[in-house]
Amino acid sequence: MLSKHKQIRQKRRKVWLRLLKAKNINKNFNRPKNYYDLKKYITRKRKILTRLNKHLGRSNHEKLEEPNRDIIHLDSHIDFEENIDTIVNLTKKVNKHIAKYVRFNFSVDHKKIESISVAGLLYLVSQISKITEAKFHDGAHHVIFNPEYGLKNDMRIRHLFDQIGYWRYFGIFKPPYAIDKSIEENYFLSIRTSTESEFNLLNDIKKFINNNVDILKSDYKIEYQFDDAIKEAMGNSLEHAYPNDFHEAGKIKDTWWICGHYDKINQAIELVFYDYGIGIRKSMNYNLGEDANIALFDRIKDASIFKSDADLIEMAINEGLSKYKNYLDHDRGKGFKRFKNFAKVSGFDCELTIVSNSGKYKMSYNASKDTEQVEKSKLSGDIDGMLITWKINLKMGA
Repeated sequence: MLSKHKQIRQKRRKVWLRLLKAKNINKNFNRPKNYYDLKKYITRKRKILTRLNKHLGRSNHEKLEEPNRDIIHLDSHIDFEENIDTIVNLTKKVNKHIAKYVRFNFSVDHKKIESISVAGLLYLVSQISKITEAKFHDGAHHVIFNPEYGLKNDMRIRHLFDQIGYWRYFGIFKPPYAIDKSIEENYFLSIRTSTESEFNLLNDIKKFINNNVDILKSDYKIEYQFDDAIKEAMGNSLEHAYPNDFHEAGKIKDTWWICGHYDKINQAIELVFYDYGIGIRKSMNYNLGEDANIALFDRIKDASIFKSDADLIEMAINEGLSKYKNYLDHDRGKGFKRFKNFAKVSGFDCELTIVSNSGKYKMSYNASKDTEQVEKSKLSGDIDGMLITWKINLKMGA
């Protein structure tokens, strides 16, 4: 993935190599006007590359052959369930690139990917966006498709990347692969992003659902609860994820993403929300009022109660961290409990997964038994911001 500026720099180097070759062959070589400018440019580049190679421990031969490029290799399986460590590893690789190699070219190697979830794909989009923003500072993506680092010949994976809008998101409007249109068991709400509360997008989400299933058409109460939950998820990113003084390399304040997936065979709707803000732990400190902070301290001063980020997420689900509780605006701040309320009203089994910092919370609701099962776990490292995945299993509904 090369910017136009770096493509120009590559051409300069090729011109310099041609001049050197001509000089070595012809003793009466006449130097062009830009000879010394190019020499000065190449000398500076060699010094930078020498420092980089020394840091990486490369040999003298590699110093001459290795390109000035950082390659981010993606893992074979990327998701927030069985392979959540790959999400943590991706975060580390991207942060390392921004901290050390942001001035150099970069490539994202997709060749190893064998499976990737919709949530994992959305997170990948956010991480690449961090790099492009850190490099160019104008919100543009400046990337090109390189077949050398493209997807393997797996129609399922290629279909997912195409339909979810991965290539289009980065300005690659011509599909890099021919897609078999016979794959019709999966339908996607393409990746959308914004820095505002675009509730008009709610109509697009509902249209996506209504085009595939009748879950929202049967009862107005169900639709109302659904609207409530979606608005809460959108508002959360703007009101909790980004404090006024927010500033991190590669991140644009108030940014959030959403995408969706309908699996026709398994009859499951999945919606994914994500922001790369400050996460649940810092959000608690920024957004709770003074009185609420005192009340919270009384609840968590016992170390046996307060253990992890997953515990904080659970408290947010149960309204314990609401910014608005006991304050003026009683309509907002109900937390992610609204997702559970929708499940109970609709009569369908559902799963709510929230991941933030180093904590993961997963709630599974059984509609026929009216029971909830909660799983909490600690990640091997931190992820950026907060990811919310909401899955409704229509086949198993009452």
